[in-house]
Amino acid sequence: MNENFSLIDLLDEQELPLKNRVNKSGYYSPKETLIPTEPLKEGEQYRFHFDMSKCIGCQCCVVACNEQNNNPPDVNWRRVGEIEGGFYPNTQKLHLSMACNHCLDPSCLTGCPTDAYVKLSDGIVKHQAEECIGCGYCTWNCPYGVPQYNSERNIVTKCDMCHSRLKDGDIPACVSACPEQAIRIEKVNISQWRKEHAQADAPGVPNSEMTISTTRITLPKNIPTEMLKANRHHIEPEKPHTSLIFMTVLTQAAVGGFLTLWLSERLSTFLHFLKPLQDFIAFGATGMLTVTGVAMLAALFHLGRPLYAYKALRMWRRSWLSREVLFFSLFSVMGNIYAGLALASHFWKFKLSNIFYFGLGGTVALLGLAGVYASAKIYLVPARPAWNTIRTPLRFFLTGFILGPLFSLVIYSIYVAVTTQEIVGKIFHGPAIAFLVVSMLAGFFQLGVLLARLFNLHEDQSTELYGSTFLLIHRFKKHFLTRMGLLVIACFIIPEVLFHFLNPEKLSAMGLIWLSSTAFVLASLGEFLGRYLFFVTVVPKNMPGSFFSSTARGRD
Repeated sequence: MNENFSLIDLLDEQELPLKNRVNKSGYYSPKETLIPTEPLKEGEQYRFHFDMSKCIGCQCCVVACNEQNNNPPDVNWRRVGEIEGGFYPNTQKLHLSMACNHCLDPSCLTGCPTDAYVKLSDGIVKHQAEECIGCGYCTWNCPYGVPQYNSERNIVTKCDMCHSRLKDGDIPACVSACPEQAIRIEKVNISQWRKEHAQADAPGVPNSEMTISTTRITLPKNIPTEMLKANRHHIEPEKPHTSLIFMTVLTQAAVGGFLTLWLSERLSTFLHFLKPLQDFIAFGATGMLTVTGVAMLAALFHLGRPLYAYKALRMWRRSWLSREVLFFSLFSVMGNIYAGLALASHFWKFKLSNIFYFGLGGTVALLGLAGVYASAKIYLVPARPAWNTIRTPLRFFLTGFILGPLFSLVIYSIYVAVTTQEIVGKIFHGPAIAFLVVSMLAGFFQLGVLLARLFNLHEDQSTELYGSTFLLIHRFKKHFLTRMGLLVIACFIIPEVLFHFLNPEKLSAMGLIWLSSTAFVLASLGEFLGRYLFFVTVVPKNMPGSFFSSTARGRD
């Protein structure tokens, strides 16, 4: 030790900026510093280093972080979890303190529709509160559960490594508060770490390959070969996201209905039994687009800051949520033009070429299908394994082809009853059968997809998929059985009754209205319930929590 180094320098080292950690002779403290003493070189960034062998689980880092950032109690940017393993009497319980990993490929950034995240030149992934609309998409994308919704501010927030302190040479709050010096800030070579990042992996922590986490974790020596999350027995449902239930189901129903009507109207040129649809398309399309408008309005209630919803269109080149908003907006606008021209043609004999109508209607249909696909892609995220499967887009499209034709049948039956005032006969028979057949086929495939999901989840023993199965067949067993029952009644039993009575002698127009409406209502209830189960039974990847909590974080 240099003789000019004072005891005060040694004691106060952790509380002083970098520029003040040098004694009069120009020597740094002999005590290992908790943040780098040299500036970053090209190709380097800052990262956390956590030494699990030193952590005692005191949660001082959690308290210091919350105080520094003025977070409410249910929002914890740094969390301390527990892992346990071994066999009696040689068992171990270890603590794991983690905040944002400032990943090389941050999933929160790539999925954000408003560009509210930015990766700074020093590698820190920073959240820009003024750009956030509170959609929460980043909370689904991050496999570590880092971004958290702050209900007091109506936006998502996350750790930024105390960037304002760090750039001034001060120690981040969590690092400064740790009595065991288990948390440090260090530099990492980006290109080397991208090739070899095994030190970011630890028992119970999602694979670093997903986002290339930069947090280096030092494990204790002689750790048991199998360590499990201490909170693995806590399997709790996620939030239902009621507004998203309505938005997704209704938009899919509108797209399925429009596509059914448009194709049927196009085919009526060749299929005589579909001729009645030529005069109906204007009214049917108007009904579908009204449903789309209601669905888009419902989506606003999901946002923490709905007045800034327009920002969701910014990142359409990168974010599937932005693309969903874009496609459904265009679907609504172009569809209204199509419906308006069709109404003008019906009432005022305003005629345009069939090629123009075919092109415009086809464009509207493609925009709707693109919107449904974008909706599905939002949920295809590795951080939520039960969603991240081909069954998700299949379910979304099948919902449209179950509800769309049934809704078209309801509108068509009312249209025929009002315009003809006659007993249902040949004028109704062909289109009614076409609508019912499409809905039945979609219902059959939907039933298969639901059963496949149940069996496949049961076979997969990963923690998250096992948890999803557990919720579905235990806590939500009655909901699941009810959902299956509604699907069978609406798509098979009632259509069979309609097929039997669908002739002038047995069924009046009013009777058909009531039966078709009943099928549509029951099918809608089934799809709404199915979408509710879709949201609440997903078990996300996350870092370990404590024994007495479901996760180490507060809430989504």
